[in-house]
Amino acid sequence: MFNKFIFYGFSFLSFLLATQLSAQQAWAPYERQLWVRPVFVHSRYDSAYLANNFAKYDDDVRINVASLSLEYGITDRLTADLTVGNGRLSRHRLVDRYYGLTQIPETKDKNGILDSRIGLRYKITDEFDSKYSWMPTLSLRLGGIKKGDYDRHPQALGDGANGVEANLYIAKDFNFWGLGTLGELSYRRREQPVPDDVLYYGALYKRIASFIITLGGRGQFGQGGYDFADPRHRPPYNNYNIVVPDQYPGVNLYDMWVRDQRPAWGRKENFHNVEVGFGIPDSYGNFYTIFYSQTYWGYNTPKLQTIGIAANLPFNL
Repeated sequence: MFNKFIFYGFSFLSFLLATQLSAQQAWAPYERQLWVRPVFVHSRYDSAYLANNFAKYDDDVRINVASLSLEYGITDRLTADLTVGNGRLSRHRLVDRYYGLTQIPETKDKNGILDSRIGLRYKITDEFDSKYSWMPTLSLRLGGIKKGDYDRHPQALGDGANGVEANLYIAKDFNFWGLGTLGELSYRRREQPVPDDVLYYGALYKRIASFIITLGGRGQFGQGGYDFADPRHRPPYNNYNIVVPDQYPGVNLYDMWVRDQRPAWGRKENFHNVEVGFGIPDSYGNFYTIFYSQTYWGYNTPKLQTIGIAANLPFNL
């Protein structure tokens, strides 16, 4: 039954934050250092998790994104950061069946400025400046989100809402066998009706000579919102027997209610991704990464496959 609702689309802010597109970590520039990080990401999906259902589409949706992150060390412990970018959502028709007799409107190519992030990050502990070998690096970040200028209908490159976020980052190089770990726990609050979100990230890395291989997972737990199509699918509303006229005049009033009063950016969205990365430095101290990510479970979210390349370019000012 969910085919009638798929044209309401998704928000891709979760996609952008589920990659290394705008990722920070516990390690940060020292005083008067500037890290410049350009990132290019290509993602696609041809299926999605629609509440407790799973939909397979007739076309691929492709997203191409370019972003730039700047991180500047005000002191050895305090860092300011800014992330901006631009994205492109490809032309697609999700449903085109029975020789064109069953279709939904084609979505044209769309471009837009992404949601921007700005914040301050404080390094609580520094493992490289501690007398304790077990000490990890911990950083706390507070920041804001400025919505982009993309069209939210029927699919969007973000949630279309301003907000604030708090992030706790952890990193630890174990100093044996080339092993180490990275982690993040974040809380994001945005304008209504966009739900609040809890995000996590955890990964292990392995250094082999000058190469680094990273394997981890990243995800989101929505803290509010409603199911993909109908809030009455959830208790206690599913106990109400509400009759809505099918046509009046020639328009499904229930579809209009969901479209106008239950926008896509008000849905609860959960996702869990697995990702792997491969990085290598050069002789100038720059670091280059190629990474791949795939959604293995979700709720009101597309099943994304993502590949990207990133560079971290440090400058001493």
